[in-house]
Amino acid sequence: LDSFAGRQFDAIGNLREWWDTAAKKRFEERAQCIVSQYGKIEVPGTALRINGKLTQGENIADNGGVKQAFRAYKNYLKKHGEEKRIKGLEQFNNEQMFFLGYATVWCGHTTNDAMIHQIITDIHSPERYRVNQVLANQPEFAAAFQCEVGTPMNPIERCAVW
Repeated sequence: LDSFAGRQFDAIGNLREWWDTAAKKRFEERAQCIVSQYGKIEVPGTALRINGKLTQGENIADNGGVKQAFRAYKNYLKKHGEEKRIKGLEQFNNEQMFFLGYATVWCGHTTNDAMIHQIITDIHSPERYRVNQVLANQPEFAAAFQCEVGTPMNPIERCAVW
């Protein structure tokens, strides 16, 4: 589970393992949660599951990136106040719009053949799971959309590395 290469370099860029044994163990446990979680996802129409080990680095990055971006957005709102509602989307608050904005980045259509190829060879999870699984791991998403506890978008168990 070497998905976080930065841990192998010190503050001035020298190749040196600087994490202690306990930090390394915690990271590996959290990373394994992501590997297992994504590895259980069956992709409809393909008879395949996502390869959680192959995709772990990008899955960790997606999950951590959304978490930190949302945290930064909340700080922005604290400093600047609520943003104006977008015409036609007034029913969504700022937090909901943040998550909708993230989701639209991954809009697309993939043929089954392309999806199968991606699952077998790509270090990225299919787009649908770069949205749904990442957001299911964010308690702030569930709160923003008032998702019922125990539903796919507000699961009892979540994974978080960072």
